[in-house]
Amino acid sequence: MEEIIKKLEKNELFNNVDKTKMLKILGNLKYSIVSYKKGEVIFQEEEICSAIGLIIDGTINIERIYPNGKSIVMSKFKDGDVFGEALLFSKVNKYPATVIALSDCKVLYLTKNEIIKLFSVENKLMENFMMLLSEKIIILNNKIRSISLKSVRQKVVDYILCEYMNEKNEEIKLKYSKEEIANDIGIPRPSLSRELIKLRDEGLINFSRNKITILNIEELEDILFN
Repeated sequence: MEEIIKKLEKNELFNNVDKTKMLKILGNLKYSIVSYKKGEVIFQEEEICSAIGLIIDGTINIERIYPNGKSIVMSKFKDGDVFGEALLFSKVNKYPATVIALSDCKVLYLTKNEIIKLFSVENKLMENFMMLLSEKIIILNNKIRSISLKSVRQKVVDYILCEYMNEKNEEIKLKYSKEEIANDIGIPRPSLSRELIKLRDEGLINFSRNKITILNIEELEDILFN
């Protein structure tokens, strides 16, 4: 139990919940912990979501896999993150994409009834749950905006500007590989590299393997409206 508590202390759902309360809460909950190997499919697209998953170790991807074998990464979650919360209370509670273990990982599952029980014993948990839903809506809106952009160039610039706003710094540290970034914004990996090189040659950015530095934010912003 102590090991589980230590893992959940950094989970979004239990954010700012006292450790003593967590021990008491978990002692009265029914939950399951499942381990997965890297590359293992956790849930197939269209499979029913019957519980939320709290990642306590590892990383997972939510991917849309097409018949030709290609895929687009819709979301990425790591230890401390939660997935399935938006589906669990929906009438259409089927996974819209495939959930895959990106590394060896462990997931703690709580059913709808157990989540409702949590809300009744600790208001902070309900507040955290609502915050999670709100953040997912914001992420979805950002995805929709990115999809609505017409050109590869606009998608790349939009990603750079979003990261700039998140970090509030013209020197952006890349948290993911360029392959993962390309999947996230829905373009081929070579297209991302070509656009970064063009933007660098035009004097708008500099970039390295792990960093993008904005040199002319006004001209980057103009690209989105041209």
